[in-house]
Amino acid sequence: MTWKTRLLRIFGALLVLILFVGYFTFSTFLFDPFESGIGVDVSGLVDRKVDFFIARAHLSDTFEDFPHLAVEDEVVAHTAWESFSGSPEQEELLAALDYERLIGEVEQALSDLPMGLEPLDVFGGGDLALAGYLQGARLEDAQWALYGNLSTAGKLAIELLDYPGLLGLPEQGIEVTGPEFDQPIHLTRVRDVGILSNTPALLEAAHDFEARQFEDSFLLGATYHDKIQLTPRGADRDEMEVFLNTRKLLATMQVSGDWPDKNSQDFLPALGAKFFQLGFVNQVAGVLGLDEGATLDLHGEISTELLNPLQNRTYRRRAVSSDELLNEYAVYAPADASLFVYMKCDIGDLFEQFFASIEPAARELVEDVIPQTGKYRTLQQMIDDLDSALKDRCVLVMRPNTYEGDPNAAPHNDVPVPAIALVAWPKDKAGSSEKLDDIIQAIGGLGAQIGMAGKEPGQSGFYSYKVGGHKIHELWFPALDGTGHVSTLVYDKLCILSNHFEMPNHIFKTWTQGGDRGFPRLSERSDFSALVKSTQKGANFAVWFNPQTAATFFRDRARLEAMDSIEIDWSFQRNLHEDRILREAYGGRKRTELAPAEIPDFDGKVDAALEEVQRNITDAQLPVLMAEYERKIVYSEAMQGALLMLALKPEQFDLALRVMAPLGR
Repeated sequence: MTWKTRLLRIFGALLVLILFVGYFTFSTFLFDPFESGIGVDVSGLVDRKVDFFIARAHLSDTFEDFPHLAVEDEVVAHTAWESFSGSPEQEELLAALDYERLIGEVEQALSDLPMGLEPLDVFGGGDLALAGYLQGARLEDAQWALYGNLSTAGKLAIELLDYPGLLGLPEQGIEVTGPEFDQPIHLTRVRDVGILSNTPALLEAAHDFEARQFEDSFLLGATYHDKIQLTPRGADRDEMEVFLNTRKLLATMQVSGDWPDKNSQDFLPALGAKFFQLGFVNQVAGVLGLDEGATLDLHGEISTELLNPLQNRTYRRRAVSSDELLNEYAVYAPADASLFVYMKCDIGDLFEQFFASIEPAARELVEDVIPQTGKYRTLQQMIDDLDSALKDRCVLVMRPNTYEGDPNAAPHNDVPVPAIALVAWPKDKAGSSEKLDDIIQAIGGLGAQIGMAGKEPGQSGFYSYKVGGHKIHELWFPALDGTGHVSTLVYDKLCILSNHFEMPNHIFKTWTQGGDRGFPRLSERSDFSALVKSTQKGANFAVWFNPQTAATFFRDRARLEAMDSIEIDWSFQRNLHEDRILREAYGGRKRTELAPAEIPDFDGKVDAALEEVQRNITDAQLPVLMAEYERKIVYSEAMQGALLMLALKPEQFDLALRVMAPLGR
């Protein structure tokens, strides 16, 4: 054996010894570098009895260079962001978030990380979860824990906290307990998961769950398994997982009263409050995806004993399936519908709550005029007749009012309005459509008593004619914005109520003919169809909103509101210009000193001056006011469409929300 061979053997033996001693020392004082991970989702370390749980997988894919999002370049190039950037809304948001201070602290914290590491290189680059218990009277009193997958650097960082002198923490004035918090922050590691918490109990529980093969953990609970894990998800399964004990949250935040407010003076909150109250929801669980839009699937548990009879009746009605919504109801809506709403509820209940939610003065007016029909003594009698004649479902459709004007149409103002139609279905029994027709005739017979008027003096404003063999009734209301009338189509299979005389025929042809014959349906749109089919539970209530087709109406309405918001002190302006014109054109005489022949000329000069004042002020203020409206419209146009579907049962609900907001536009 040569001396070189002996030397190599000695060096080899020393190397093995060094590696063995190093491994033994590292494993003893720090951690086994070859240990396996926990092998399950981090929810396996969370108690199934927690009050809140929020988690996200593959977090590192979300960021390009923390804290900058991976899609930041696409977002910044989007037209909605271009409109938002530099706007008053952005400045207000940045001020509310104290953005400059916050981003400064983040950048300082990043600069303090050793070896150029990024936060997600150390903690939470895989799964990250926040969970805990709500207690006390403030959210700040919650017991919480943050769970995140650790890299090797993250494991080492946590283990080295047992040796603060090695890290130079005292010299830097840093306490391991965490000086930025009102209470100490505790840290531990369970294999490849790091846990930070404001209570040691949650750390101890995590170690216990790992030792007992995750028994009684959130991961193995029915809520997580049934309402989160089994929810259909994307291939990457990187949606945000959410669970919240809503009853505990409301108690913690000391929220009392009803939401929505049943006593609200606004119509929509008052009506919505009759059918839903947040207070009877015990908990919600589901997943939220944010990928060129949003997908939300949420399951809620309800306290059935808190439901009133109206809510119980409504929630017990069978939800329609996705296929039924597409093939039986969306076929009535034109493809360019800006809004499509499907409701499954007792029609009598709907009308009762509608009238209960409008302004008291308006309701009293209706109640006073109904007996004058000669057919009904009370409003409730008419509602009962409607209920007995109509099935327990209806559809609301709104689309751009692109119908051509008719010189013989009802007189109306030029307030921009969409074309609106309410579609309902007579019950499958003899006399249902006739009963509906009688109700319309009774209302039409009231004439001037309810503000109706014809084109000529003395005309009642109630007209009937036939289109395609179907009877159309028109009720002319000059005060009704945009169209001045209501049109109805009623026969044994369909009932349509609209604010434009052409829309009932349009709805009918959309249903019977479809896109092949020039009347494309909403159900034939591939994007709408795909969104509906992506939901699983069907719906008692469904809403589709298309801001692309609503934009023209929004802009027209915004211009009107902007014009109305321009304030001019006409009394001051009139006095100012009358004095000027009297001084310049009439030798300084007073108006009372002018000759009768001079008065028309003087008034004409004043009117022309005031018109110029209005033009000048409008030209100066309108662009500023419209800019704010335009930004908000552009923000809405970032969406190509949104669909909400709500399936109800007395003990639970399932909500699905789909928002299409692709980047790269």
